[in-house]
Amino acid sequence: MILVMVPFRLYAQEPQIIGGYLLDGKDSFEELEAAVLTESKSKEKKLGGKGMKFPGGSIFMTPESVGKEIGSLVRTKHPFLVKTISFTVEENRMEGCKASIRIYRIHDENNLENIVTMPIYQEIPKADKKTTFNISPEESLLLEPGEYYVSFSLTEIGNEIMERWADSDTWSDKEQSTKYMEDRIFFPLYLKTSFTRSNPEEPLTKWGANIGIEVMGIERR
Repeated sequence: MILVMVPFRLYAQEPQIIGGYLLDGKDSFEELEAAVLTESKSKEKKLGGKGMKFPGGSIFMTPESVGKEIGSLVRTKHPFLVKTISFTVEENRMEGCKASIRIYRIHDENNLENIVTMPIYQEIPKADKKTTFNISPEESLLLEPGEYYVSFSLTEIGNEIMERWADSDTWSDKEQSTKYMEDRIFFPLYLKTSFTRSNPEEPLTKWGANIGIEVMGIERR
């Protein structure tokens, strides 16, 4: 299994919020947004939902999770312009974390097309408190009516951690237990179906929980 559910301690600290930004896609994004808003019926909305948060629970990833995807299926009946994609990390114990967000158009269960041409990356700093990331894509992503898979994956972690885990076959039981507890990144646990896979070439596998990725944007009716 890619991810594991564990009891999770609650923190008293105020969460921090990190906002994303638009780079060279800013102008085209704003032009497309303006075009959408000229329609007679357009409104800002959330695509899909997180599900019910499980109190005191979490999902965590370790270095073995790098490259593996978890995400949710969303549907839109009308053209939908993506403005922000957000997710929350409860705690990150690993240096050098970087995540990737992908959006796949589902043509059928064996045919998923990644519609993101300008990669969506987010660095996740090491932190012992809750952090919410709000990412604005660099390109204009207008989803046509249909079904989509919105996925999250760790793409990088610190070299020191990678080298340490490369020698994991030589660890004693005590070392394995200690390092497995140290090298983790935690996410809130939501009781809603998600889909996982070890790499983009494999089929999706249904799973009973998710990490609560949210997609906000403008729907044109």
